[in-house]
Amino acid sequence: MQLKVRKKQNNSKDCIVCGYHNPLSLACRFYEAEGEILVGICTGKNEHQSYPGRMHGGMITALLDEAIGRAVQMKDPNLWAVTGELTIKYRKPVPLDEEIKTFCKVVKDTSRIFVGKGFIENEQGDILAEATATYVKLPLDKIMKQSPDDALDYVPWPNDVVETPAYVEMKNETFFQER
Repeated sequence: MQLKVRKKQNNSKDCIVCGYHNPLSLACRFYEAEGEILVGICTGKNEHQSYPGRMHGGMITALLDEAIGRAVQMKDPNLWAVTGELTIKYRKPVPLDEEIKTFCKVVKDTSRIFVGKGFIENEQGDILAEATATYVKLPLDKIMKQSPDDALDYVPWPNDVVETPAYVEMKNETFFQER
């Protein structure tokens, strides 16, 4: 299924998942697509491995956590939240040095929390991992440290120079319908 991309979300400077300045980052790029689906595209590097050729489960978790947490910003780019609960199902090894895509969607949204679901798929369309997460909405000043030296380096987030694709293919089009 081809998803039309509406816009690219911004990347932060030092984030382990999306940081454009962090040499250890997954350097994931996030796109807002039709159907209120957030798409993340990245390629794991050797620094992200557990066993040779496989992404570490902690990095898989971080990727899904970041992506699901960003999905709510499609409705409100100024909404911030912290993870309250995250459940991961590891289905197959996530390869390194191959492009993977993460697809996420908010499935419940209240005044205090939101719940999202997501999955990582490879080019063949295999679901490699999936997650469900609950986030607690908080004002940004309650999330970050109060010191001026700890200012959030990505407000506003700088956009990188990678061209935004017009469409992204999602091979597991029924994932959000059946769960």
